[in-house]
Amino acid sequence: MMSAAAIALMIFATTTGYAAGKEDAVAAFVQQTLGTSSYMRADADLNGDGRSEALLYVTDKDYCGSGGCTLLVLSKKGGRYRVVLRSTVTQLPIRVLSTSTRGWRDIGVTVAGGGITRPYVARLWFNGSSYPGNPTVAPAIPLKRPSGKILIGG
Repeated sequence: MMSAAAIALMIFATTTGYAAGKEDAVAAFVQQTLGTSSYMRADADLNGDGRSEALLYVTDKDYCGSGGCTLLVLSKKGGRYRVVLRSTVTQLPIRVLSTSTRGWRDIGVTVAGGGITRPYVARLWFNGSSYPGNPTVAPAIPLKRPSGKILIGG
């Protein structure tokens, strides 16, 4: 479970961004915002701006449960990161799908556990400001035949 301090930091980081010095800005963001360094990372340009977004599958026990772990996507603009996806209950693998919505690539996450008896891949799509926060409910869409590149897990 996320602590109140971590939630407050996440809200602050989401609304104002976070800038780091010459050290790995993503690692600093995660450490200061979530208080952990336990995650798997992949980078992909999701919005076609020529800069990669960081996809982070947070594996710290405080961010995982029976339905999976938390997935974050951080987008850098003007030297600051903002959270464009914070989805709970995600399982591996995480993939970038071949489809796009509102100029951002769709993301596929596996949904299993936590009462889900038949695992499936859910499509998370960009609504103009962020991606859905939970792949088990609308607007996330279950896919019959997911296509795209697996970035994390597999």
